[in-house]
Amino acid sequence: MRPEEPVARIMTEAVVVIEIDRPVSEALDCFLHYPIHHLPVVRDHRLVGMLSSADLMKVEYFAPRGAADCAAFLDARFSIEQIMRAPVTSRGPATSLDEVASLIMESGVHALPVVDDDERVIGIVTTTDIIRSLLRGPPRRGTVAAERPAAAPPPEETPEGCVYHRKPTAAEYGVAMQAAEQLHVEARDPKFLGKTLLYLDQRRAYLEKVLGLADRYLVAGQDEFNHAQLLKAILATKRMEEHATGAARVPFPLE
Repeated sequence: MRPEEPVARIMTEAVVVIEIDRPVSEALDCFLHYPIHHLPVVRDHRLVGMLSSADLMKVEYFAPRGAADCAAFLDARFSIEQIMRAPVTSRGPATSLDEVASLIMESGVHALPVVDDDERVIGIVTTTDIIRSLLRGPPRRGTVAAERPAAAPPPEETPEGCVYHRKPTAAEYGVAMQAAEQLHVEARDPKFLGKTLLYLDQRRAYLEKVLGLADRYLVAGQDEFNHAQLLKAILATKRMEEHATGAARVPFPLE
C-alpha cells in the first residue's frame, strides 16, 4: 500500500469497546476473552479514553494474594476513568497512512482509534498494521516458530550453587503421576507427596504454555495477535493459581 492511502483500508473494524462507567473487572475480562491489548473507552458510544493490557495488569497487581474476591477488591478501589489514558489521539477513516504513522510515532502510542464525525469508534489501527501494509510483508498472524530442542547448560555455564536434575522420560513421568493420583485419591498421602506433585504438574502445564507463547512472541514477531495470546496465557495461569489457593472468584473459566 502507498502512504497516501486511507487508514480505512487496513483498520480493524470489529472493535471491542467498554463504557466508562463499567467496573474495572469487566475490562480485565475483555482482555482475557478477546485477542486484543488496546481497549477504547466510550461514554454514550463516544470515545473518551484508552486502556491497554499493560495498564490493567499493573492495576491487578494491587490486589493482595489473599483477597477472597480479586474483582470486588479492584472494583471497590479503582475506576476505568482513573486508569484510562485521556485525551486520546484519534483520526477519521479518510486519514492517510502517512499521517497516522506520524501521529503514532509522535505520541508514543501503539494503537490509534478511528472515529466518525460524531466521535464514535468505527475502527482501530496499530503499529503492526501500518508496518505490515507499508512493507507489504506477509501477515505473521498465527505464525508459529519452529520448536528448538532444549539443551542442558554446559557445566562451565551453570550458575554457582545451582543443581539441575535430569528430566524423567515420558514413561517415568507417567508412572509418577499415576502414583500421585492414586495416593491422593486413596488418601494415603501423609507427607502430601501426591498432592504436591499433582499441583506442580498442573502449574507446569500452564507455565509451559506461557513459555511457548513467549518464545513465539520474541521469535515469530511481536505483533498484536502474539501479544494477545501471550497475555491470555499469563492471565489463565494466574487464574489457575487463584483456583489452586482458593482465592478465585467463582465461577471463572481457566481457559
